[in-house]
Order: sequence, then C-alpha cells, then structure tokens
Amino acid sequence: MTNRILLIILFGLLTAVTAKAQENSPQSLNTEKIKGTRFIPYPGYSGSPYLTDKFVMGEIEFLDGTKTGNLGLRYSTFQDEIIYYNSVISAQIIIDKISLKGFSVTGNKGVKRVFRRQYYNGLLHEERFFEVLSDGKISLLVYRKVDLETCDASYNKFGLAFQPSFYYYIYAADKGYSPIKINRSSLLSKFNKPNQKLVKKLLRKNKVLIEDEHSFISAWDLIKDKELEIIF
Repeated sequence: MTNRILLIILFGLLTAVTAKAQENSPQSLNTEKIKGTRFIPYPGYSGSPYLTDKFVMGEIEFLDGTKTGNLGLRYSTFQDEIIYYNSVISAQIIIDKISLKGFSVTGNKGVKRVFRRQYYNGLLHEERFFEVLSDGKISLLVYRKVDLETCDASYNKFGLAFQPSFYYYIYAADKGYSPIKINRSSLLSKFNKPNQKLVKKLLRKNKVLIEDEHSFISAWDLIKDKELEIIF
C-alpha cells in the first residue's frame, strides 16, 4: 500500500514537471504562427551585418496584434530581416516581414529596443523596419541600414566590408517622412526662426549638448513636449 502511494506521488510530480516544461517550451509561445525561411549565414566579410553580436531575447508582434515573447532574435541590418532561432530544429529562421507589425529586442544591459514595420515611400518604395527612438504624434525613427562596400584587400581577403549607413527621420502619419541628421543645425532647421530661438534656449537651460545619437534623442524629447510646429 505504501509503495502504491509513493508511485502515485512520484507520477504526480513527473506530470507537474512535464506540464511546466511544456508551458515554457517554444511550442507554447505561439511559435506555430511564425512563418519564414531558413537563414543562410553571410560570408566572412569585415564588419558586422547585425544589430547585435549574438541572438538576444525579444518579442515579435503579428498583424493581428498578438505577441510572442521569450524568443532568441537577431536583426540583420544588412538585409533588414529579423531572424529567429528555433531551438527545436536547431535552425535560424528569417521571419516573413509582411506577417509582422514589428518586434523588440532586449540587450545585455536590459535596454529594450523597439522596431516598427512601416511602408517607406521615398526613393525606394518598400516595407522597412524602423527603430523607434522616440514615439509620439511625430516620431523620431532610424533605418539602421548596413551596406556591403569594397575595401582594401589587406583589411579583408574578400575585399568587402559591412559599413553602417543609418538614415534618420521624423515621421507623422499624415505628413510622412522628413530626413534629419544627428546634429544641432539639422534639428534647428525643422523649426521657424522664432521657434529656433526657443529651442536654443531650451537646450541651454537643460544643458543638452548634441554630440551623438543619445544626446540627440534627449534633445528631441525635451522639444516635443513643447508641441512646437515642426517643418517637414
């Protein structure tokens, strides 16, 4: 009788462990909704074609608004593709861009980076993943493109290297995209003369010196709260 009771308890524990494992497994994370093709690694050119050095934890959002998290993701800035590591079949999968609203990734420092798929109607008309640097009625976006360019053979045996070529925009749904550069003069050019004076005063008061992307975002966030008219 005692042995029977022990067997029942053991069976119950095993069932609970199995259920917990299934709960945390990729199959339970809506991964069956992920559609795509196998990723073929790029040749060994110099530089990096990726946003991150390795796969990081992230979340994808489908067109219907449902989300799937706890995924190993890596964004290819070379081909503008989000790659998912499927641990079940030990394969890297390029997720069909058209099936997503966007995705987010969280780096080693715990900083969450959000990317949104939007139609770009500039020189090239195409769907792109834009990183959202600052969201709002008028958003600050960046298209983190990496190009493959020729280089000295002493730098790389193939004579090719991945080179960053980022494009920054301010965006409003009713006005579209307006290019902007990460410097003070480009920021000021988005305002009329009277408002330029207000922007300069605001930056001085808050001791914001635009030197890089991070400080530019800080400046933008200060200004957007004032709801000044922006020139597109």
